Amino acid sequence: MSSLPANRANTLKAAFRVCDVAPLVSSRDIERYYVNLSKVRKTEAINTIKKRLDFLEPAEFCSLLFTGHRGCGKSTELRKIQQEWESQYKVIYIEADAELDILDVEYTDLYLVIIKKVADVLYTSELNFDAELLTNFESWFKEITQETEQTVERSVSIGAEAEAGIKIPFLSKLLGKIQAQIKGADKQRKTVRQNLQKDIGRLQADINLLLGDAFVKLKSKYPEFEKGFLIIFDNLDRVLPNVAKHLFFDYAFQLQSLHCTIIYTAPISIVYSENNLTNSFGTPNIVPMVNIYEFEQDKIDLDHNDDGLTAITSLIEQRVEVDAVFESRQLLVDLAKASGGHIRQLMQIASQAFLIAATRNREKVTADDITYTIKQEQFNFERSIPAGYYSALAAVCINKDVSKDEIARLMLFSLWVFEYNGINRWNYVNPVVRQIHAFQEALKSATSNP
Repeated sequence: MSSLPANRANTLKAAFRVCDVAPLVSSRDIERYYVNLSKVRKTEAINTIKKRLDFLEPAEFCSLLFTGHRGCGKSTELRKIQQEWESQYKVIYIEADAELDILDVEYTDLYLVIIKKVADVLYTSELNFDAELLTNFESWFKEITQETEQTVERSVSIGAEAEAGIKIPFLSKLLGKIQAQIKGADKQRKTVRQNLQKDIGRLQADINLLLGDAFVKLKSKYPEFEKGFLIIFDNLDRVLPNVAKHLFFDYAFQLQSLHCTIIYTAPISIVYSENNLTNSFGTPNIVPMVNIYEFEQDKIDLDHNDDGLTAITSLIEQRVEVDAVFESRQLLVDLAKASGGHIRQLMQIASQAFLIAATRNREKVTADDITYTIKQEQFNFERSIPAGYYSALAAVCINKDVSKDEIARLMLFSLWVFEYNGINRWNYVNPVVRQIHAFQEALKSATSNP
């Protein structure tokens, strides 16, 4: 590699700490550790998102779907997009799992999160919504939720306002209480949602009026935000396949109806559906695995691609001095092969290998440490894969494709199977899963009895 960062980790403890599975968030970490993998992913998805934002004129909006396997690096790319566009958009970055019950999400929940975040931005910028619009919205909202100023005020502690450093506006308190109810008990959640959906047209129209007013107010004080708000809704790829299907197909229109630009993350499982996603959101922007293989349709055990392996090992080399913490550079290549081109899996196995080596009082990772760590990851998969699924996994390994059914969506969501695309689109079984004895037996049976 040409220019590696100075002061890379040179002990097992330091290497364990820097090979964190969490996405890069801060500007400092992105600048230090980010590696552009677009060439070896063989996809234009990330640049397409950026160009689509560039093509938008002020006061034009669009909704974009950004998908891929959990842990493939979407969040890091979204943080980089946030950095690049903060000069023209007021970017609001939302982590869905922090705001919603990720196991049960409705589009109305997303509406409430978005308008609350916009309201918070406006007030912290010492701006105010149009008084009449705000009064109408609050009055309607109080009516359908049967909330009053008194019930809302009681739900917000004085300490919360002191922590915020400002007096929290009533709208934010009201929306915050409703969000808490939606994340609460099932009965309470159902009641709130039913009330909101009694007049969903009014809810949508009022939110759009407030978004339009917020855009005008924001631009008047900060002319640089000429394109308005950019909402990045991250971690929606963590919703279960059945929830995602309901959200992104049944309510695709509603998700695209708000008057601001939104990037929604989504699980890759929704791309594999009998419902054509293109009909709802246009061509999906998919971040596939780093392609570490030489694709051959009729070959079961694929050879590895040197460019792909070099690219994904560079993620570790950016962070650690390889010769200081590995007994040989080949061990890093072995890690790359075990990752299947999946970034989080690479970091997870690497960090565990550092921990295991340190636990064994070694100064460097050995081949035995790598083998042990990969085995532990294998056992985790063994505990979760039902016995009846191994024949389907063997079929993926042979055919390089998944069936378009619930089993396939579960395999993709659970990271048992990866997608690679570019000129070709194909699937392959996670290399750690391929080590499982039950899978090997299923593959042997499938190839001897095609």
